[in-house]
Amino acid sequence: MSSIKYALLSLLAREPLSGYDMKQQMNGRVSFFYKINNNQLYPTLAKLEAEGLVRLESHERESYRPARKVYSITDKGVEFLKDWVLEADEPRALDDFMLKQYNSWLVEPEAMIGVLRAKRTEHEERLRIYRAKIAGFREQQAVFPGRDPLFSSIAVIEMGIRNEESYIEWCDRVIEALGRDEI
Repeated sequence: MSSIKYALLSLLAREPLSGYDMKQQMNGRVSFFYKINNNQLYPTLAKLEAEGLVRLESHERESYRPARKVYSITDKGVEFLKDWVLEADEPRALDDFMLKQYNSWLVEPEAMIGVLRAKRTEHEERLRIYRAKIAGFREQQAVFPGRDPLFSSIAVIEMGIRNEESYIEWCDRVIEALGRDEI
C-alpha cells in the first residue's frame, strides 16, 4: 500500500478532517518528513473509503462555498494503522542529493562547494523550523506523553533535528575537504 494512505490515516486517527484540512495538517505537521501532492489526496481518500478504512462523516456547507466533506477513520482503519506501525520497514531509498554527491567527482570542487553551501543553508532553515515546531508542541503536550499524539510528533521532529544537525556537519566537512582538494 502506498505510504500516502498511512499518512492520511495518521492524520485521521487524531481527529476527523476534510480534505482541505488534511492538506493544511500535512503542511503544518508532517511536511518536514512527508510530502503529498494535491492530486494524490482526494483519489487516495476515495480508495481508503472503498477499503472501509475511513468513512465520510458529514458534508458541511458554507453559504458560498462547495460542500466540505469531513472524513473520520474507522475501527478497521485504526487496526490497519496499528498493524502498519509495528511492521518491519523496507530499507529506505537513497536521497537524490546523495546520488548527485556520489557523482560529484565529475565536477570542479568550487562548483560543488557552492552546491553544498546552498544545501547547508536549506538544512539550517529546516532545523530552525523544526526547533520552533517542537517548542510549540511542547507547550501543548498533555500530562501523559505516551498517549498524546503530540508526543509522537515531538519524537519524530527530534529525530528530524538530529538528522538536520548531522547533514549540516557533513556539509561542513565536505566543503572543508573540497576547499583543500582532499576527500
